[in-house]
Amino acid sequence: MLLLASLGLLWYISEFLRARRLLQRAVFGLERERGRQLRNNAAIFILALTAVIGIIIYVNYQVAPTLPPELLRPPTPTPDQARTPLASPSPPAIPSSTPTPLLAPTITLPSQPLVPPPIAPAATETPEPAEGDTAVALPTPALAPTPLIGCNLQLTISEPRNGATVTGFIEFFGTANTPDFGGYTLEANGPQTNGQWASLVGRTIAQPVVDSLLGNVNLSQWESGPYLIRLTAFNRGGEAAYQCAIQITLEN
Repeated sequence: MLLLASLGLLWYISEFLRARRLLQRAVFGLERERGRQLRNNAAIFILALTAVIGIIIYVNYQVAPTLPPELLRPPTPTPDQARTPLASPSPPAIPSSTPTPLLAPTITLPSQPLVPPPIAPAATETPEPAEGDTAVALPTPALAPTPLIGCNLQLTISEPRNGATVTGFIEFFGTANTPDFGGYTLEANGPQTNGQWASLVGRTIAQPVVDSLLGNVNLSQWESGPYLIRLTAFNRGGEAAYQCAIQITLEN
């Protein structure tokens, strides 16, 4: 914009000088009238373009430095994950001698779903039912579900829900929009991966997601059993900054 205004100013200055030369050489009234018209038009545009250049310089050097960086940053487009093909699940990588440190500890799946052990009730004397009374069976207490690990409003898996049973083709919905966001990955740990974390989408997705599709995968060929699903958010430096993990049961 500043370059165009400067070029226009130079052009109309040259037109103004040409009009003055035309007036100096004019003999007839028609030539003088045309010279005055060219001079007046050039003067108007010179004033207007000078004002535009002054405004641009003032905004760039006086107003722009005082604005917060968030207003000058271009908006990040939200990807249409439903139209973006995702790679097939990659096989578990062979662990190296020096593991990459993550903020959250690696969780090893047990052979059965994670549930707290039942608490044995204290031994109490059971009264003998009187003759003619009917014995009433006591209800069995329900086991508490596996708690979520590290999930919050900025990093969460909303579908499938924690403790859900799934099969075949699975779509993961949720949010990955953490501070200093640099990308996210989806991983699984269970019977098929031999206790290692395996990528479900085959790559790091760089666009943030808010209450939308995180990725989809076909697990119809995987071994059935309990799996931990981990959503990891990275910062712009490529370091794992936040993690959210849930447990699901795969039945094929």
